[in-house]
Amino acid sequence: MNGQEKPDYATWIPVKLLIASGAGGGILAGLFCLSFLVSGGAALVVLRVFVAAGALLLLCFFSYMGYARRLLSDEGGGVQGRILDNVLSFLHWDGNGVLLDIGCGSGAMAIKAAKKYPLARVVGMDYWGAAWDYAQSQCESNAWIEGVSDRVTFQKGDAARLDFPDAHFDAAVSNFVFHEVRSQPDKLALIREALRVIKPGGAFSFQDVFFSRTHYPDLEALIKELSKDVTKLHFVDTRENGFVPRFLRTPLVAGEMGLLYGVK
Repeated sequence: MNGQEKPDYATWIPVKLLIASGAGGGILAGLFCLSFLVSGGAALVVLRVFVAAGALLLLCFFSYMGYARRLLSDEGGGVQGRILDNVLSFLHWDGNGVLLDIGCGSGAMAIKAAKKYPLARVVGMDYWGAAWDYAQSQCESNAWIEGVSDRVTFQKGDAARLDFPDAHFDAAVSNFVFHEVRSQPDKLALIREALRVIKPGGAFSFQDVFFSRTHYPDLEALIKELSKDVTKLHFVDTRENGFVPRFLRTPLVAGEMGLLYGVK
């Protein structure tokens, strides 16, 4: 690690979400209190109930997500780092060549991969949308601090249309990204796009909210279709683990995760 600087990996729970929910809950709570300064009949009572319920819901969400963010962070429980380590543990690759991290966020997994595979070069790509606490400059700074900037590069891109030729990478990884890609609602097509840029015989390890019926209504059919495109394909229920506290095993954080890994 270079100097005394610490990398900024943030988490996948953005500060903006906490600010919005906390502010919204606070405003509604304030309106609930102010409502007692005016007189009214049954309609006002009903309104108070709805406002109070909304305030309670938002403030509970704020509290849960705030603590979850703390547990995920390196300064708190370090859970996010262990989740990323687990993704890499299913990547059966010798570390020779170039690896792609699809949706690299703050660069955490790309940098972990570079440190795990000292002979590898790593490319991290992300859209870096405004909703998230991530940026390309942040990734590059983290890589420099961690001492791997000579082997890790980052570029902006869309996971639905990867800006790389066919069979370009020796391996690829991704974590909690596919369900967030709005430009391609067909997740089968999205994963096939990820596989397209991997060389035949290349390894992959993709984790996402595969147990979410909203994003993956027929997981069994998806796995069956993908198995036609690769040499080896395995699925792991990564909800079953010893590194995610029960508090975080909800659909809001890490309660629906599964992992596809194998060889193209």
